[in-house]
Amino acid sequence: MQRLKTIRIILALLFLAAAAGYLLTGGMMHHGVSAKIFAMAERMQIIPSAFAVTMGATSFWIAVTCLVGRVYCSTVCPLGTLQDLAIHLRRRIPEKWLRRMHLPQKLRWRAPKRWRYDVMAGYIICLLLGFSVVPLLIEPWQILRDAAATAHPDTIADTWGHLAYGVMTGAATGLISLTAIVGWGFFRGREFCNTICPLGTAMGAISPYALYHIEIDPDLCISCMKCEDGCRCHCIKVKGRYVDNTRCVRCLDCITVCPNQAIRLMTGRLQRPASPLLRRKQKSLGV
Repeated sequence: MQRLKTIRIILALLFLAAAAGYLLTGGMMHHGVSAKIFAMAERMQIIPSAFAVTMGATSFWIAVTCLVGRVYCSTVCPLGTLQDLAIHLRRRIPEKWLRRMHLPQKLRWRAPKRWRYDVMAGYIICLLLGFSVVPLLIEPWQILRDAAATAHPDTIADTWGHLAYGVMTGAATGLISLTAIVGWGFFRGREFCNTICPLGTAMGAISPYALYHIEIDPDLCISCMKCEDGCRCHCIKVKGRYVDNTRCVRCLDCITVCPNQAIRLMTGRLQRPASPLLRRKQKSLGV
């Protein structure tokens, strides 16, 4: 599983580099291998695919989410990778410095925000009504596109240029949003992805029913808290042996850090009792 995590990290960094190359050049590279690689960063994004002539990437990621959950969020989304880099930086800060900043060293479990579905519903309604400002402000790829437009303003002329706010307003808004979201990632982990991002909420609605899901084996868990302390999505609750798969982005940190292989990416559901003593009691009763 460590090897699978390493592959995920490499792919995430490659997609981030390709997205940066594509956006910072304004998509103006039209020839050569580099141009094709850079352009792939956009073609693999869900929203650009959905608005293109075909929905190949969108259909592909729906299928992948049904199979293994929110891999898109941890591997392909450049904004998600930028947040992960901020989280990685936080983990490298000594505990005494975090205390001085009044920050907990561990991220720990947090209850999900119910209004995330309201945000997604508002996003869809705005799209249907043609009120495009809200989608422009919260869609991950568009935020990156707007921020990169500080170098190439013409690249967002088809969006912000058609609005009364103007191209430079859109570029400035994107840069501010990007800075705020990465900073949010430093302080709160992947909270933006599970509260504001409409793609994260939509895929989160599918993810619990995926063929492969993350689950804690109560017979093996020793309550060391390593998985919960390191969860960037705040979606693991060791006390109840619970993983909120609607918010899990399949970063695989919890699996690789577990000393007893109690938390796994698996198919099916654990049906056995949580205690060997209870199992023996049930056997003696003929259950």
